[in-house]
Amino acid sequence: ATLDAIKFLGRRIVTSNAMLLVTYRDEEVDFEHPLRGVIGDLSPDGVVRIQLSGLSRDAVYSAIAGSDLDAEQVFEATDGNPLLVKEMAAVEGDTIPASVQDSVMARVGKLTAHAHEGLTTLSVIPERITTGEISQLIGETQGWLVECERRGLVQVGDGFVMFQHELIRRAVEQTLTPSEKVALNAKVLQSLPGDTDPARMVHHAVEAHDIAALVEFAPAAAQAAAAVGSHREAVEHYRQLNPHLDRLAAEIKGPILDLWAREEGSARYVSASALSLSEAIRVNGLARAHYRQRGDRPSESAALVQEVRLRHWNGQHVMAEQRAREAIEVLGPDPAGLDLARALDANAFILGHRDHDACLELVERALEAAGPDIDDSLLIACLKRKGVIAHETNYPAGRASLEEAAQLAEAIGDWFSAWVVLVDHASLAIEFRDLPTAGDLLQRALAVTRRDEQPAGVPYTMAMIATLLEFKAEWEQAEDVAREHLHKGHRIKIYALPVIGVIEARRARPAAAATLEQAWEEVIRSGEVDREVAAAAAIAEHAWIYGRAVVPIFELAATMEAAIGCGLKWSSGSIAMWLWKLGELTGAPDEIAEPYRLVIEGEPMAAAELWAEIGCPYERAIALTHGDTPARLEALEILETLGATAVAAKFRQDLSDQGVVAPNGRSAATKAHRVDLTARQAEILSLLAEGLSDVEMADRLFLTPGMVEHHVAAVMSKLESSSRDEAVATAAENGLLASS
Repeated sequence: ATLDAIKFLGRRIVTSNAMLLVTYRDEEVDFEHPLRGVIGDLSPDGVVRIQLSGLSRDAVYSAIAGSDLDAEQVFEATDGNPLLVKEMAAVEGDTIPASVQDSVMARVGKLTAHAHEGLTTLSVIPERITTGEISQLIGETQGWLVECERRGLVQVGDGFVMFQHELIRRAVEQTLTPSEKVALNAKVLQSLPGDTDPARMVHHAVEAHDIAALVEFAPAAAQAAAAVGSHREAVEHYRQLNPHLDRLAAEIKGPILDLWAREEGSARYVSASALSLSEAIRVNGLARAHYRQRGDRPSESAALVQEVRLRHWNGQHVMAEQRAREAIEVLGPDPAGLDLARALDANAFILGHRDHDACLELVERALEAAGPDIDDSLLIACLKRKGVIAHETNYPAGRASLEEAAQLAEAIGDWFSAWVVLVDHASLAIEFRDLPTAGDLLQRALAVTRRDEQPAGVPYTMAMIATLLEFKAEWEQAEDVAREHLHKGHRIKIYALPVIGVIEARRARPAAAATLEQAWEEVIRSGEVDREVAAAAAIAEHAWIYGRAVVPIFELAATMEAAIGCGLKWSSGSIAMWLWKLGELTGAPDEIAEPYRLVIEGEPMAAAELWAEIGCPYERAIALTHGDTPARLEALEILETLGATAVAAKFRQDLSDQGVVAPNGRSAATKAHRVDLTARQAEILSLLAEGLSDVEMADRLFLTPGMVEHHVAAVMSKLESSSRDEAVATAAENGLLASS
């Protein structure tokens, strides 16, 4: 009846002022369906066909907003098919909606027996497969594949076949009994050629319960994943071996455990760091025990060297020192060569920030032991350590050594070593308040991770960028960056929490004390003096602002002394200045940086001039608070302009107590905008006016596109605009743009 109605109306509608809208799904109307014939009989002049594409990624994100589903996984599984997206959004987790299952199986039920058998076999293969592999697996393909394609179940490309949507494959696969699934995976495993991607072999080995195949292919799959930076995937492959380690041949068991432990250590950058590091230490211990049992002293020493770094990263510093000593001792009474050099370098790693002379001596001994046979990785490590110590002793004396190490790492394609050298160099530049150099180095570090598609290093780099932005008084941006990456592991927290805490303290936020307490716990766990100092300085400043210390003052003083001993003149100077303002110091300690010493010794205007040259507005304002009346009034204006409300209020009271009349307090800069934009939103608005995309704004502001999109939405909402262009136009009309 419906077809008759379409035919009747379709032939007459061209003479009317009406429109007949007919919708159907391509996959449900194959070329044999009678609707095709009806449409074909209509006058071409009266028919317009509109082919709808799938939903975009953004549309899929919107459709499942508020659910626990992973938007990217939904997009990949549905290819943006609106029906499938809608149905998936209506259910929880990975469950295939009953409506989708019914729709798919209704089409599958129309297949011939041969096509049904072929499709069922393909359903256990989660990626596309070549037509040659299908022929080897199933036999003749042309007839039944065409049938499946016409039903909208698969798509056939140039030499390959894949399901139309991942949900279709899963719907078909779920009709299999457990024994059928095992048998089909075993069949696929046996039919695949020897040069097949080992990850595919592992998948089918697991599904077929074929332990021998799993043990054979999992190490290769893990190494292939690691080679392209997929450390999480590599770890997953290695962990599948855990119940079957006794099946590994003795000669390959040790190296596999070594690589596994290394990947667990690398995975700490992309997953829960404590879990990854604990597992790395466990696996490394298995490797060490294996080598000891076999009497392989050089390999046992190498495992101990790896454990030194793992223990250090996990905050187990006493154990790390013990393992470093054992790495030399296990080599016997007359060690030499690269094995000794690596063990000496591990000891230098431990002493790096605590004893410059001993560290340099160990580096020189390592270079001598390695001789002309030194490998690139060890040479990079030695160059880096020499550069770091030279920097700490007489900045920037170590620049040449650090640059040589970075260039060598990039030349050999070792992205991780290149990144480590760059961020270590940047950390020192921040310590010595060389902000332009630090910015350049961090941008290079980001470029290394992005060029080599290594996202693992991004959060750590961004946390360092937050520190840099805090010194430049770009506090909204610094806090955004720090909070965005805060949840990504212990190593990120030790950079991000002091930044967030000190900004909260300056801006009178109640959370500041709790944030700084957590920051102290994290840095104490790290055992790294160069990270303790940032938290100690922030806590000392908080104590000065609010009159109470969240950490005993003697602990802050001890950190200051340790920093001075490590050559960290600027960080120790920052702590010293706040302790002096708290009345805990009567004079400037030796070896602290010049601007801090000048303030303590009564020359604040000279200190303020130095801070202006360096580019630190807040530190300049603090120096000016100790100057004459005009300088102090200028300091108050700077503090209020920066939004340091708690500091400004404290200083305003001090001025009042001294009988100095200060002008009325300025409102926050955001209040200048009649629509109450925050400073960050005002910045986003100006970039929108420049016509920048989300990605371009993200690069400019050190944010992710998702965070930029969030700010853009807030700007549009406050300006009551339905589009970005309308928001810019509204802002221009209201004088909210600098150029208007």
